[in-house]
Amino acid sequence: MKKILFLLILLLFPFQNIFAEGDSERWERLIDMPEARSEMESDIIDEKIYVVGGITNTNRISDSVFIFDTKEESWSMGTPMPLELHHTGTASNDGKLYVVGGYTKGWNPSSALLIYDSYRDIWSQGSDMPTARGALTTEFVEGKLYAIGGFNENSRTENEVYDPITNSWEPKSPMPTAREHLTSAVLDGKLYVVGGRAGQINSDANEMYDHATDTWEVLEPLPTARSGLTASTLNGAIFVFGGENSLKTFEENEAYIPGEGWLIQQPMPIPRHGLASSTVGNSIYLIGGGVAPGFSFSAITEKYHNTIIPEFGILAIMILGISMITLILITRSKIQHSFH
Repeated sequence: MKKILFLLILLLFPFQNIFAEGDSERWERLIDMPEARSEMESDIIDEKIYVVGGITNTNRISDSVFIFDTKEESWSMGTPMPLELHHTGTASNDGKLYVVGGYTKGWNPSSALLIYDSYRDIWSQGSDMPTARGALTTEFVEGKLYAIGGFNENSRTENEVYDPITNSWEPKSPMPTAREHLTSAVLDGKLYVVGGRAGQINSDANEMYDHATDTWEVLEPLPTARSGLTASTLNGAIFVFGGENSLKTFEENEAYIPGEGWLIQQPMPIPRHGLASSTVGNSIYLIGGGVAPGFSFSAITEKYHNTIIPEFGILAIMILGISMITLILITRSKIQHSFH
């Protein structure tokens, strides 16, 4: 009997967060960003969130670098970017923040690659991206930077990869669905590109890029088609927040678990589009963005905490249930046997 109880404890231990009361999913409002803006981007270096570019509440294109220390929950500023940009793509690797494309004054698409050294607080410039565009999405996968989609005269399908070692770009297999104002996340070495729009039509596309084979796979669509959204990974799931259409901003928070599908999660307290998000620990930080469609701005900083989506997923919970039933049957059998 003691052995059976010990085995049951071992089975339950990895799932302790699932059953924790009051701590599975919550939102928390933090100190505001120093300046209200939208259409900016962010990424993480050493548990600090670097927020760059965007459009301010005075309709100024920003070159600012705001740094949020997630340990101290405080804001500071870094050296401004060499260019004023909005609708850029950002990604971090090896202590450096890479800012790709976007729009300069007059909504001119940029091909610039700006590189920020967070340890020295200085900027340098890499080789220009082959296709100038804004409203794109960017991610690092195994040391290489992928720039996907965006807009330049038309919605784009380009997938171009930058190698920091050789300071060079290379075209890769294009994305199946042309779109801009899209978002992306990397999970288990695969790059997932979600949502966006082509013209004024929002997209529910969810497509996965495998860099090892240079191929794309079309997956289960996003439940709520939206653009100007953001995504971050947490505990084996991709969480997709916010967005807009011509009539409203979205509060939706929808989580995708590869191989299992979409789950509806607790909505955002304040719907926004053109916001940035980054994951640190068991929390996703959501920063800035417009509270109304089109040109609107905020300095809102929120923290979303979720432990209800574990690495194990629904299948593992089913296995746990079967294991518990099996243990109960074994225990009952042993008790009955002891009376004979």
